[in-house]
Formats: sequence, structure tokens, C-alpha cells
Amino acid sequence: MSNKELIISLIQQDLKHSQLIVGLDQLGLEASERHCLQLLDIVANLMQVPEGTVEFDWGSVYITYMAECKGIEVEYTADSLRPYAEYCYNDLCEILNQAHAG
Repeated sequence: MSNKELIISLIQQDLKHSQLIVGLDQLGLEASERHCLQLLDIVANLMQVPEGTVEFDWGSVYITYMAECKGIEVEYTADSLRPYAEYCYNDLCEILNQAHAG
């Protein structure tokens, strides 16, 4: 498995986990305060995100994708989240590319 495929798979699983957490929060169980996988940190390390402004912008995009997962239909597997994970990955790469170009 390539580094890119690993990162997309991690994002995909984090999206699935976020769907669960958002659902539990909607039931009043306050899951987001208690159950964090911290995959954002792992993905950031794998993508070699530098500290500073780029890290903040990159993290904001990642968190936005996780928050918006509630708009995707919940299914038994995470397969339907694959395209969304790829979009997230591409947007994260774009931020890193802009940082290297600027």
C-alpha cells in the first residue's frame, strides 16, 4: 500500500468514526468530548505537515471534512466514504502545495 493509499484509508476510517460520534452527540451522549482517535495527528505526520500557519489551515480543512460527514448517508461499511476521503486528501495536498509554492 502506498503512502497516499494509507492516508486516504485513514481519512476514510476517520470519516466513518466521525459519523458515529456526530450521531451519538445528536442523541445527547457527548461522544465527541470522550472518544477521539487522533487520526488527524497521524495523517499530518504522514503528510509531513509543517508547524505554523500551514498546519492551522491544513487542520481546519481536515476538521471541516470530519464535521461535514453528517451529510453523508451512514452505511454498514466505509466504502461510500472513499470518494469523500479522496477529496479531503486532494484538498489537504493543495494546501501543502500552496505552502511550498509560496
